Amino acid sequence: MKIAQTLSALALGGLLAAATPAFADYATGIAAYDAGNYEQALLAFEVDANNGHARAQERLGNMYRTGQGTRPDPILAIKWLTLAYTNGLRSTLPTLETLREGITEAQLVEGEQLALSWLEDANRIVFADDDTDALYDAQGF
Repeated sequence: MKIAQTLSALALGGLLAAATPAFADYATGIAAYDAGNYEQALLAFEVDANNGHARAQERLGNMYRTGQGTRPDPILAIKWLTLAYTNGLRSTLPTLETLREGITEAQLVEGEQLALSWLEDANRIVFADDDTDALYDAQGF
């Protein structure tokens, strides 16, 4: 039983470490956004949004929604705002609801599919980094 607990703890620790990347570009994005350099802000937020930073996902979604630093893109806005919501940022819900009212069903589905694909890819990366064989080898199995 002790080995199973140790393996579980190591596996969980590995998953948490892999799921907690450094978020270096968010502050850069905020500074660029506040200075009115929306293109630079968009690029900075995109880096951290792709690493799972909920606030960067929200900012990116809102920039695609309003067309700051890019052309308005309701599909990408749905993707990033949905990811921010699923990442625990519940304050995005009113914006998501308003956005959904102004787009077609096809756009909504495409945006949600992009969010789902992103989540699936993120899970694959986390599990690909999980070397369970090494855990078993270390325990002599």
